Amino acid sequence: MRHRFGMDARQGMNLRSLDLNLLLVFESLLRTRSTTVAAEELNLTQSAVSNALKRLRLAFGDPLFVKTPQGMLPTDLALQLAQPVTDGLSLIRGAVEAPQDFVPANAQRTFRLYLSDIGQLIFIPKLMATLAKEAPGVRIVTVDTTPREAQTAMAMGDIDLALGLFTRFSSGFHQQRLFREHYVALVRDGHPAVQESLSAEAFFSAAHAVYRPTAGNHDVFETAVEQWFAHAGRQRHVALRMAHSMGLSALIAASDLVVCVPTRLGRALQAAAELRTFALPFESPVFDISQLWHERFHADAGHRWLRSTMFRLFHGED
Repeated sequence: MRHRFGMDARQGMNLRSLDLNLLLVFESLLRTRSTTVAAEELNLTQSAVSNALKRLRLAFGDPLFVKTPQGMLPTDLALQLAQPVTDGLSLIRGAVEAPQDFVPANAQRTFRLYLSDIGQLIFIPKLMATLAKEAPGVRIVTVDTTPREAQTAMAMGDIDLALGLFTRFSSGFHQQRLFREHYVALVRDGHPAVQESLSAEAFFSAAHAVYRPTAGNHDVFETAVEQWFAHAGRQRHVALRMAHSMGLSALIAASDLVVCVPTRLGRALQAAAELRTFALPFESPVFDISQLWHERFHADAGHRWLRSTMFRLFHGED
């Protein structure tokens, strides 16, 4: 039986019949999920990218990418080809491109950072101010996904750094601590049950808002909170669960809810509304906030510069 794209699905393909430039298009589509963005990235016309995709489909006897509302999503075969193709192109680039030092002042490069909205609030303003002075041609893109998906994306080169609290990354990643973080309770100024300090009874009796972002492992802290309630034989009243911190300051300022947040987020939110932070009535766990990167890019000059910049800006802010 012949595949509808014209190649016997049982046969392998001959590498000599494939223009290797097409693999650059494959790699870009895999990363961007868009023929338009891939065209911009490769400095090609959109019709040239579409034509390249057509040739790839004929060569592999598979659609490779299917148009959906979420973009051009890869087929199973494309996912199978992803790692070998990206690894192969990385090796080819390393072999044919003369090694060059990364010169921040002259660099034109985009770095993609995986972090939560808390991380965006804490890291990005200071980083962008530094880039404006030291590396004006460097661009930053922030990515919000799950830790598991982030690991795959980092291995493929789609994400350069992960910033935050991560406890479930697999082998093949480097990790460097930037600073330590702990949690505080955030309430409105004038909260009827919280005056000079937050007592255990006030904490147990309050209605809580729970902030649980997709990125990072905030659930480690929430597990500790649940254990506090369990040991006290109390039932926690969670009135609201949030995936994002946007609007959190206005919400707390207009209610009697209590929310537990990292100290840096608490300080930032206080600046936006009449809020107060209090030490928790229990010994709060202390967490390492780190930067992580994949082994494949450990020696990359641009990556080294970015990592050293993050370390210089944020290390020791305990």
